[in-house]
Amino acid sequence: MKLTGAVLKLGRHEEAPGSRRQRMPKTWAPVSVIEGHVGLVPGVAFSPIDKRLVSAGADRTVRIWDPRSRLCVRTLEGHTEPVSAVAFSPDGDLLASAAYDKTVRLWNPKTGCLQRVLEGHTRSVEDVAFDASGTLLASASFDGTVRLWDPQTGELLGTLKGHSAEVTGIAFGCSSNLLASASWDQAIRLWDPRSGQQLRVLRGHTSLVNAVAFDPSGNLLASASHDGMVRIWDTNTGHCRRVLEGHSDVVTGIAFNYDGSLLASSGLDRTVRLWEPRTGVSLRILEGHEASVRSVAFSPSGELIASSDLDGAIRLWAVSDAICLV
Repeated sequence: MKLTGAVLKLGRHEEAPGSRRQRMPKTWAPVSVIEGHVGLVPGVAFSPIDKRLVSAGADRTVRIWDPRSRLCVRTLEGHTEPVSAVAFSPDGDLLASAAYDKTVRLWNPKTGCLQRVLEGHTRSVEDVAFDASGTLLASASFDGTVRLWDPQTGELLGTLKGHSAEVTGIAFGCSSNLLASASWDQAIRLWDPRSGQQLRVLRGHTSLVNAVAFDPSGNLLASASHDGMVRIWDTNTGHCRRVLEGHSDVVTGIAFNYDGSLLASSGLDRTVRLWEPRTGVSLRILEGHEASVRSVAFSPSGELIASSDLDGAIRLWAVSDAICLV
């Protein structure tokens, strides 16, 4: 069945022999596939308020989707180079996009209108994130810096310097007083975003670090690396609590669900893996992508996982036993 702006393919999960609900099956197929971008989709994010899904495209567009109908409801154009990341403000009123054109653009997701363009980075912007209050926006760049902005005015509030290589990922803790940055210098740095003070440097990965994500408590931080590992850190002590092994290639993305009970990781091995962060147990392997997976995100309710790949496909996965979303 073909739909405008999307292709729907229904899948089904593989049940563990002799057990339908007692334990999770190890492999899981997507319930649908959304197609519309031309080329790589480096990032996806869910709206916190209206269940919409947004995607960043190498085709220089930002697209907003209805996950249930798989229809593209809005295409945002303005970036002059590939879009690398997207993020919603906590109230869903602003959408930020980062791109290779060295800018961050802020949009009204309801109307699609461009609100402002943030300029200052000297190389491509790789990631963007709002703090929990929505009053602070951070951007990570290949220029080796993290920049802090007032999203309402566009004012540059500060520049965090410390990494010795490209900065590829950023995330705020739940209380907005902690910011993590991931870099190709193989380190993760923890900052006080209000003062700009560097608090800790987390080392342990043996290759480039691509992404970071806090759990809802802010006490745990997950990181994804070129070394094929996911590490879980204690943000209070800086110690690595667990090393999650399973991906056979670079780990590109990482995301916690709403209560921190699940962790999803994406990789160049064409899989998304679902973990229990408390124990480090691998719960599911989500297979179905036909190209390397670049990003992963949970819906606010935790019912859905979205992942995107190098071929431009976005796959939706049901965390529960539901096979079809409609």
